[in-house]
Amino acid sequence: MKEWRFIDFGLVDIRDMMAMDEAILKGDEGNTFFFWTPKKSIILGFFQKAEVELDLPKCKDYTITRRISGGGIAFSDDRCRQINYGVVGTIDNDLFPLDIIESYKQVCGVLIDTLVHYGLNAAFRPINDVTVDNKKVSGNAQTRREGKLLQNGTLLLDFDIEEMLRISNIPKEKFLDKKIASVREGLTWLDRELGEQRDMEEVRNVMKEKFEERFHVKLKTGTLSNNEKELAESLLPKYYSTEWVYR
Repeated sequence: MKEWRFIDFGLVDIRDMMAMDEAILKGDEGNTFFFWTPKKSIILGFFQKAEVELDLPKCKDYTITRRISGGGIAFSDDRCRQINYGVVGTIDNDLFPLDIIESYKQVCGVLIDTLVHYGLNAAFRPINDVTVDNKKVSGNAQTRREGKLLQNGTLLLDFDIEEMLRISNIPKEKFLDKKIASVREGLTWLDRELGEQRDMEEVRNVMKEKFEERFHVKLKTGTLSNNEKELAESLLPKYYSTEWVYR
């Protein structure tokens, strides 16, 4: 059985995390699965405009940065009840298919397997969502470079919808397109679906088990290589810069 590197970055500033994210993608340390817990923050998708997506005067106590992958906003409140993950792997048309939707489906399968473990009716909704009874519980984003992919995503254990709505400029059309009457009806989280709060470490461990089962690998705890650390350090100014965030 092949071994893949596993890293748990713990509670981390998202600007530092996005630099490490890019460093892992650009590095040469092989397939990697990792977790992190974001502080109160907002991560913009690569193509998004901050002033369009956000009511910026209301976001002054949030750390804001931008990631190198597309998709929508990743919003993290101060409850710290989200499991954020990353996967870096070689695109081989087997474990990581060349077809983008199929590759999303494969990686998101880990989240679906985890939710099914808890008895929930989870499914993949193209292009990049995981749902429970057609309510979004996980958003995911992907980018590719030199035959490798980086996929990030979030599994919501708890979520402050009112706070997200307070700071966001969400067009009604986005939800009408999906035939969703409101944001509240279109989102859910694990604690809500189960009717109880589950230990976050327990859920992370289930995710790790499901990852190993789906990819037929053994996860071995590791750290960033010296090369990745140096690369991440060199990338930090970008993720801290207003030019990158508000471009």
